[in-house]
Amino acid sequence: MRSVNKFGLVAFIVLLLAGAAFFFLKKELPKLYINEFMANNTTCCPDGTASNPEFDDWIEIYNAGDVAVNLGGMYFSQNKKNPLKHLVPQSNPALTTIQPGGYLLIWADGDASQGILHLNFKLDQDGEFLGLYNKDGRKIDSYKFGKQLPNVSFGRETDGAASWKDFSKPTPGATNN
Repeated sequence: MRSVNKFGLVAFIVLLLAGAAFFFLKKELPKLYINEFMANNTTCCPDGTASNPEFDDWIEIYNAGDVAVNLGGMYFSQNKKNPLKHLVPQSNPALTTIQPGGYLLIWADGDASQGILHLNFKLDQDGEFLGLYNKDGRKIDSYKFGKQLPNVSFGRETDGAASWKDFSKPTPGATNN
């Protein structure tokens, strides 16, 4: 009977130490924001990666941190129940790294075969959830949006801010103002 108590105490201490180590050693999430997006694109901001101009949905990610962040290995999703829907490939950090204070445009066109900056889903112009997740599955940023107007982007009033607004003059890859 005493050995069970000793074993239980040892197991408890090991779990307690493991939990404390996880808490104190857990890596801080990067300071990335879903900064602006367009979910009803018909004439604005063509995707330059295709041979013919395509007016695809897009998402702008802003790095508010003071270190460069590689999105390779992170995830995008438009479904809260499936946060790991689209894995950003890790094959070309030169394309997927955002410098401090910089922006990266991701195409939500449902055609990941067009390149590593293309997602395997489109945005719903009638509104939906949009999320960015860390390599370990923790949520970095998300937003649930409503119906979107044609060729009007929706973004944070200023880069990384809490409040959002429509932009009749979209600013993909540039500061929101």
